[in-house]
Amino acid sequence: MTVRINKLLADLGLSSRRGADLLISAGKVKINDRKAKLGEKVDLAKDKLVVNGELINQELLQGTMGGENYEYWLLNKPLAVISAVSDPANRRTVMHFLKNKTQARLYPVGRLDYDSEGLLLMTNNGELTYRLTHPKYGVEKEYLVDALGIFTQSKIIRLEKGVLLAGKIAKAEQVELLNKEDRNLELKFILHEGRKREVRRLCARVGWEVQRLVRVRLGNLELGSLQPGTVRKLTETEITELKRSVKLA
Repeated sequence: MTVRINKLLADLGLSSRRGADLLISAGKVKINDRKAKLGEKVDLAKDKLVVNGELINQELLQGTMGGENYEYWLLNKPLAVISAVSDPANRRTVMHFLKNKTQARLYPVGRLDYDSEGLLLMTNNGELTYRLTHPKYGVEKEYLVDALGIFTQSKIIRLEKGVLLAGKIAKAEQVELLNKEDRNLELKFILHEGRKREVRRLCARVGWEVQRLVRVRLGNLELGSLQPGTVRKLTETEITELKRSVKLA
């Protein structure tokens, strides 16, 4: 699968998109032993990608991560936190919440926006990360959304049918109105994809302004009562079901 380098590094939790572009501009990203260019795409099945001297397609995608044992942690990401291992602007990242809890080199699976909250899986299993973030595996992501706007059932139909976002069709698998008080809406979104700020952009297309967005489920993993800024290890049952959902033995 061919994908832009900045999106790939963001999906794998190695950097924000902005941070990835800065790395590319600084000449610290190479494709097949040459310096990458801004906006360039890469296919990890064919290309050799090196970031800051680290071979990504072998060490990350295949999940070796330096030979560490696999670990799986669930984080309830608070607001104003970057879903990456580092940030060029020195903003707080999700790694802050794993300090003194593990020595493993963990990475976030996908990402949540700086101004979004909720469930974020952290692991050093690169193959699982790849499958959970690849659209072909269709892993469900569930969000609770507080929005401001006028509600009509036709808007839900439109979002479930699909709308154009940046020239491509995007849609929600399910949109449900949970509560309504005047223009204040409480909604549930279920998506299979995970484009950049997709829920917010979908809402904007039908005139809803998102006030708060919380991811509460990824596949079989549920946020439950986990408090913001806290983490817990996945149970063996959760790990097994998660792997099974993406056909990973």
